[in-house]
Amino acid sequence: MYPEGAVTTVNVPDVGDRLDGASRPGHFTGVATVVAKLFHVVGQCRAYFGQKDAAQVAVLRRMVRDLNFAVELVVCAIVRDADGLALSSRNNYLSAAERMQALVLQRVLRRMEEKITAGERRSAVLIEDVMPMVGADAGVKLDYLAIVDAETLLPVEIAETGALVAIAARVGSTRLIDNFLVG
Repeated sequence: MYPEGAVTTVNVPDVGDRLDGASRPGHFTGVATVVAKLFHVVGQCRAYFGQKDAAQVAVLRRMVRDLNFAVELVVCAIVRDADGLALSSRNNYLSAAERMQALVLQRVLRRMEEKITAGERRSAVLIEDVMPMVGADAGVKLDYLAIVDAETLLPVEIAETGALVAIAARVGSTRLIDNFLVG
């Protein structure tokens, strides 16, 4: 995929600099570059990506649109373990105690979803309500908790249908992400 001396990259500015892109500078340039190369080689196709990686999905949607790839992006639902933790290869790095701590991500999202269902749509209020849950365990270091437009990843003041509620945190040395779309 990378011939010797290759220097060309694909950068999706703005959207690629938000959420995970803000925490991991350059990450989405690498993702966009390798996926663009793959789409170029494969041609017209359907490509399946997981909703768990919502920021990546937003970056790739923008790239596909901007570069006119004949690709249909299909977003697959988040798959969860029985305890509610979103499946990820990173979960293997968690100790038993850290795995229990990691469940706070899902508890926070569930609480926010319940509040939205009950009628609270103000992003600031929703986030403020769950911050004590996030800060309750010293082993969990919040990276971000945000309510954003799912396409642009820009913050929204009101959690309307289709908005993305996303969280990222380090549990021990493992960085985990999770999210849901407001229904």
